[in-house]
Amino acid sequence: MELQYEDIYIAFLRIFCYCMSMEPLFSYREPGLYCHHSLDTVPDPALFPIHAHEMPEVYCFLSGKGEFLVEGTHYRLSPGDILLMRPAETHKLLIEPDEPYRRIAVHFSPEFFEQIDPDRRLLHPFYAHALGQHNHYPAARFPALSSVFSGLALTPGLERFSVLSRLLQLLTEISAIYPEISGESQPIGGFPSELVAYVNAHLYEELSLSMIARRFAHSVSQISRTFREATGTSLWEYVMMKRLLSARAMLQRGETAQKSAEACGFSDYSAFYRAYQKRFGHAPSGDRP
Repeated sequence: MELQYEDIYIAFLRIFCYCMSMEPLFSYREPGLYCHHSLDTVPDPALFPIHAHEMPEVYCFLSGKGEFLVEGTHYRLSPGDILLMRPAETHKLLIEPDEPYRRIAVHFSPEFFEQIDPDRRLLHPFYAHALGQHNHYPAARFPALSSVFSGLALTPGLERFSVLSRLLQLLTEISAIYPEISGESQPIGGFPSELVAYVNAHLYEELSLSMIARRFAHSVSQISRTFREATGTSLWEYVMMKRLLSARAMLQRGETAQKSAEACGFSDYSAFYRAYQKRFGHAPSGDRP
């Protein structure tokens, strides 16, 4: 029991220290739109786990020392760098604790731009690339992009306009340069990238470490270790995260919970129900329109 109490105390202390060091410089939230500008004076790498979002994300790295791991690809970060992540594209920050970490992130629903962009050209850079490819817009190469968000300030009463106007400007500029970078090749990630791509290609099918090990003629331990190094998490955690996000998207479009579960690889509805409630805090029916 002493070990359990010690573990609880350490976890509480870590969260307390994080709250003391993390300062939200500003934030704005409404349905379909979330923006925050945050500073961690002493960033704790353990508090930045792998995750994925339900909406497209624009991320601006303003200060710190680290790299982003996106679907098996490592992007070394410099101040002013921009990254784009589409929904369910997993990413993990590998931050070093010896420098303050500051960033701005915007998550938005594509519906905000439907009237002015019915062909969704502004969203093309999010969805056209392969997972983990062409997410990164370095400030050294595209200095004008970093200035769009680095100077963002929210005017009281005009927060929504401030965020959306900057976002529209940035997406317009990125859409103009995307054809240039999309034709460029990126370093081949070798076996780790091949492994992540295989899992995504068979995401809703029966998957296990032993099955994948046979497919690639590797040991189970090697597959497990390689996948964790490539993504920042275990195979099962990765698959569950993506399956649940996909199921939630189907539910929000009006599909039934049973069909959503089956389409996303859950053969046992009760297991799906428990996993869904654990991740999102409510039953699947709570996300149906």
